Amino acid sequence: MIFYYSGTGNSLWVAKEIGKYQDERLIDISLELQKNKEEYVYELEKKEKIGFVFPTYSWAPPQIVENFIKKVKFNGYKQNYLFSVYTCGTDSGCMSKYLDNMFKDKKMEIYYTEFIQMPENFITMFDLDSTLLRNKKLEDAQKKIVKINEQIADGHLHVFDKEKYSIRDYFKTYIIKHLFYFFFMGTTKFRADDRCNSCGLCVKVCPYKNIMMHNGKPMWSQRCTKCMACICRCPKEAIQYGRTTKNKGRYYNPLLKDENKK
Repeated sequence: MIFYYSGTGNSLWVAKEIGKYQDERLIDISLELQKNKEEYVYELEKKEKIGFVFPTYSWAPPQIVENFIKKVKFNGYKQNYLFSVYTCGTDSGCMSKYLDNMFKDKKMEIYYTEFIQMPENFITMFDLDSTLLRNKKLEDAQKKIVKINEQIADGHLHVFDKEKYSIRDYFKTYIIKHLFYFFFMGTTKFRADDRCNSCGLCVKVCPYKNIMMHNGKPMWSQRCTKCMACICRCPKEAIQYGRTTKNKGRYYNPLLKDENKK
């Protein structure tokens, strides 16, 4: 089984590619968490693989993913092959070690992690990649996913204790992460401009169900993970974040074909 979380489609595409190749079922983390359970229990088949696919937020897992991992439990777990593939815009800090420690706390061993560099989507802080760079990243991603699938199928191991991380990597993952969540999780800057046609897609795609329609316009509550789903998937590009997104393009993974229409 493969658990995934995705806002603008990069990690969803990765999860689908892995699920298809490995013949594993996909489970949407955001939909699972909407059940508001104290514990999420899953039955494992013999030798069934367990995978986690998600984007990197400030060189660490998104809080929504961390919260789910802390609550997840697997019946029938007998050192099943556990892996994670995460997407990022640049580098991944010391994500592998971070995940290794998370699963050790659950008395589980993660055998394999890898990252795939994908097009930039965090438009509240950064500009989108140029078309040339975006296409190059997508082309490279399609090549890398082939290698990743082959390694997972072969039960490839990743030896975390021998991997070297710099002080800068630790600073990114363990310090900047906390600053990111402290300063950049607010929703007061979100708004819908006059192009909004009240379609309600933003309400449907929000993983926290943090958006509601009021007088035909979306309104944001305080619970936000900054996944960019609402702002990037708006068909009219009507959702803005302060003044930073007004003249920027939007991004949703083009390899997903019809997914963007949902």
